[in-house]
Amino acid sequence: MSLLGIDVGTTGCKAVVFDAAGRPLAQARREYPLANPREGFWELDPEQVWQQVLAAIRETTATAGAGVTALAVSALGEAVLPVDRDGLPLAGGAISADLRAAAEIDLLRARLGAAAIYAITGQPATAYYSLPKVMWWRRNTPDIYARTHKFVCFGDYVLMRLGLEPAIDATMAARTLAYDINRGAWSETMIEAAGIDPAKLPAVVASGSSIGRLGRRGAALTGLPADVEVVAGGFDQACAALAAGVVTEGTGFYGLGTTEALALAMRHPNPALSKLNVAVIPHAVPGILLAMTGSQTGGRLLRWCRDELCADERLAAAARNVDAYDLMLAGLTPEPGPLMVLPHFAGSGSLDGDADALGAILGLSFDARRADIVKAVLEGVTYEQALSLARLGAEGVSPTRFAVVGGGARSDLWMQIKADIIGRPLARQQIFDASCLGAALLAGIATGVYASPQAAVNAVERPVSLFEPNERRHALHQRRLAAYGTLHAGLAEVNAALRTTAVN
Repeated sequence: MSLLGIDVGTTGCKAVVFDAAGRPLAQARREYPLANPREGFWELDPEQVWQQVLAAIRETTATAGAGVTALAVSALGEAVLPVDRDGLPLAGGAISADLRAAAEIDLLRARLGAAAIYAITGQPATAYYSLPKVMWWRRNTPDIYARTHKFVCFGDYVLMRLGLEPAIDATMAARTLAYDINRGAWSETMIEAAGIDPAKLPAVVASGSSIGRLGRRGAALTGLPADVEVVAGGFDQACAALAAGVVTEGTGFYGLGTTEALALAMRHPNPALSKLNVAVIPHAVPGILLAMTGSQTGGRLLRWCRDELCADERLAAAARNVDAYDLMLAGLTPEPGPLMVLPHFAGSGSLDGDADALGAILGLSFDARRADIVKAVLEGVTYEQALSLARLGAEGVSPTRFAVVGGGARSDLWMQIKADIIGRPLARQQIFDASCLGAALLAGIATGVYASPQAAVNAVERPVSLFEPNERRHALHQRRLAAYGTLHAGLAEVNAALRTTAVN
């Protein structure tokens, strides 16, 4: 018996077959590019994503597919695309960083008010979410809107391509801005205000619920047995939280992926969260909510450094068959560097809720080196989360236990920098790919491998590495953090001038 977890991310996908103790038996990863067809538009090619997901599944099933009994999919939040009745895409998949729907979110705010939108959905009223993008398609490409059978997120898209009926889990539905977290259903108020046909949205199901058998079509495509149970997965951060053991009130996790996210488990919403732009979604665990804050950058910004600044390291890594990131970080220390990066390369994320914010590199001189920029990225991404934690703490919201997971957590250097900046011990859980594992655990819960979410968490082997903050470095970072907190507002006028005068 084994379980297949699939994760569809912003820059790549993974498929991992796990045993019941969460140990990987086979795994594969594929990358795909983000397209930027025009200013403010950021898309994934859905056909390319599907082919890469399929390739990853086939690679794992070639060696460990015979024993797979169930699968589930974890996926990036908010990204949305229109599909026809066969599940074939009618346009590119607009990701959260895509800002095409600025006018549409303004329209929703004018019709309902930001406070009412938050009270219904638990989400700040920003253009990052799916619903305003659906409005954009209806208003700007009515031919595509008319031909659309369903607007789906990438998890439900993969299920449709496998031959199943379209169904979206509640954790992902909450990331669309069309879901009522109080009623646990699509919001008639939001959908009516958006002017969207509700029939164009997929059915909502609970994470960890069975959707059906894979069947002959899915088996032929993937190499898996036809009787594999297909289970509703979840928003990648919810899946990662489950894998990290965040299943009871007061526990929290820090996810270090393409983007970064902080999540805190609670049973009831905290009214203080609304003024902090903190999103609240149903967890993949019944009866638990996740309060989430995060940024639009993380590993994605480090990847930008790799691709745009570190050609030498990329070439050397390819020649030596090693990871380019290891070469980029080689020789760096946890000591605070000479530069500061404001990581708002795709807006400010949830801290300030400013989709128009721009990034910055400060402190440049002729002494600056490429490595200084890389270190400033490691620090700047963390400053953003440290500010979030400080603001949450001021409202009495703080996790009792804090697990760190994700690809970025593999770096001891980055973990130490984060502990120094945040000023608290960080426990890195050495679990293999948290989002894939969380999806696999949901598949196991649905099929009786585990009696409950807590039983699933208890079954997973999870060695922990603890990173303690250095008091001297923390004091230095605290002085910097105070300055960092002024940058978003301080650069607003400069950013506005750049946005309105740039000629592409």
